[in-house]
Amino acid sequence: MRTVYGKVTVRSPRLWSCACQQTSSSPRLVIHPLSKALPSRVTPELEYLQAKWVAHLPYRQATDMLKEVLPLDKVISFSGTRDWIRVLGMQIDADIERDIVKLPRAVAGERVRESTNVAAVSVDSAWLRHCDSIGGQGRHVNIVAGRATFADGPPKLYAYVSKEVTSAGARLDQFLSRNGVSTDERVTLISDDAGEFNKAVEGSQLARGRILDWFHIAMKFKAAQRSVPGSKMIGSLERESVETEIEHAKWLVWHGKSSKAVGRLKALDDR
Repeated sequence: MRTVYGKVTVRSPRLWSCACQQTSSSPRLVIHPLSKALPSRVTPELEYLQAKWVAHLPYRQATDMLKEVLPLDKVISFSGTRDWIRVLGMQIDADIERDIVKLPRAVAGERVRESTNVAAVSVDSAWLRHCDSIGGQGRHVNIVAGRATFADGPPKLYAYVSKEVTSAGARLDQFLSRNGVSTDERVTLISDDAGEFNKAVEGSQLARGRILDWFHIAMKFKAAQRSVPGSKMIGSLERESVETEIEHAKWLVWHGKSSKAVGRLKALDDR
């Protein structure tokens, strides 16, 4: 058996079923309790450490690190760790799908209130390079990740690959329900302005409201400022004043004076 202390030999008793249950059509059965408890012949402690460090490091680096600090030189491998994490991911997905089936349905016309447990959920997405184009999947995969902020306690995360789930909204509801949001409560979402956001919350019963987060707002202003030096329509003497106006408009938005910011930007566009 593979443990955090290396390979350990463990006696595994074989138990025979009672002879009184034996018939001509059903012979006596042999039961291995240890094999049923640990079918992969790996202790839960080692599986936990593999899963924990693979969440922070690439497979190969996580495996090398565990081999360095624990006597696991001939116990774990890069490919074995990768295969185990894949199995673990499938188990987690199966558990989530079972939870989704059991989710309570919201009652039409029921009065709703803001969640007292979950303050907000930040949702974002990214495109990651796929190893190869296999089975028409393409060379990139879209990853959606969410971070829930609680009134009391540390934040929690959830994530999935867009094409691998049947309902993104159901995934969000399962995550919120598991963290104490009831059917008569709603949670505000914070996101960017990307089209993937609508797909991430479509069909959700527990999400309402949407706040465009400041990071992505500031990125829009930064992109506008960077476009000024290369613009042929803005004279070299005007560029500094245009950049200053954009900067002032950004801070007007920060202080909640969005109407004044829009006025400044429109005046800038009319020059």
